[in-house]
Amino acid sequence: MRIGVFCPNWVGDAVMALPFFNSLRHIYPDSIIIAICKTHVAAIFENHPSINGIIEFEKKDLSGFRSTTNSGISLESIDLDKFYLLSDSYRAAYLAFKSKSPVRIGYSGQGRNRLLSKVFNRSKEKKNHRSMQYINLLDDKNLFQQQYSNPGIVLSESEIKWAQKELANLDILDPIAIFPFSIANSRKIPQEKTISLLNKIDKSVLIFGSLNDSSEANRLIESLKNDKIKSVAGAYSLRKSIALISKCKAAIASDSGLGHISSNLDIPTVSLFGAGDPELTRPIGEKTFVINKNVHCSPCLKNKCHNKREYLLCLKEIESNSILEALSNF
Repeated sequence: MRIGVFCPNWVGDAVMALPFFNSLRHIYPDSIIIAICKTHVAAIFENHPSINGIIEFEKKDLSGFRSTTNSGISLESIDLDKFYLLSDSYRAAYLAFKSKSPVRIGYSGQGRNRLLSKVFNRSKEKKNHRSMQYINLLDDKNLFQQQYSNPGIVLSESEIKWAQKELANLDILDPIAIFPFSIANSRKIPQEKTISLLNKIDKSVLIFGSLNDSSEANRLIESLKNDKIKSVAGAYSLRKSIALISKCKAAIASDSGLGHISSNLDIPTVSLFGAGDPELTRPIGEKTFVINKNVHCSPCLKNKCHNKREYLLCLKEIESNSILEALSNF
């Protein structure tokens, strides 16, 4: 059997999809399982033993009706017997429909039910962690998130050796990683909080982020004037960033994709939640500690803070000392 899985579009969601792939492999041990994803999340699935192959689509390949149609038709040659959709978008369902896979499985919504052969409805009565929402598409009551959490992200020996050598080149040993940034402004650690943290950490620190975050990261470093703090924001591919994170001693994370990565790699991670709901999207990892103040306006689940009087109250209420105390308990 040949099974295609259209993966989530965000890095954190992609990490939370790994237990789904392990569960799928458990059910179909001899099947060919193909991850179909956007290029920017493909690094999460590389080298994974539950995945036989990865098909990547650039943003332009799924940006409109014609390009999505052509991309779906291009999947016909793979001859998929089943197609699971871990993305809730109409576009994902249309892609699966155009692939001519006879079995197309996903959640309802966005007017896409007619494009699916098997439709699931999300429970409105209880909260399910996103990883379990994915696993529930397999319709097997005996599957559990924790049971199939491993393996997670898989790095090769050469990638690990590269990371060790690169840290030596950066003249930094056993750093603490910090991920202060996020695509969603509501989840970004306030700058004054980040500065307060960095001033209190008497160890080597690596600041991670995207290319868009590099200027702000550099400004942080210039203001702190501490040789032990360095930025690699935007300096490496996601795959190389994952390798570097794997060699960090611990991590302090915003509610972001990088926080999911460090947790998945079993790096001690203190994850700061505010706008997001940890019951739904808490990073998966035995060495993860979530701090969430549950202020009156959280979780708002919004990408921008709408509390104009108390902007980012949910994150500003988290004290730097409580973050460092949590870190010291690992």
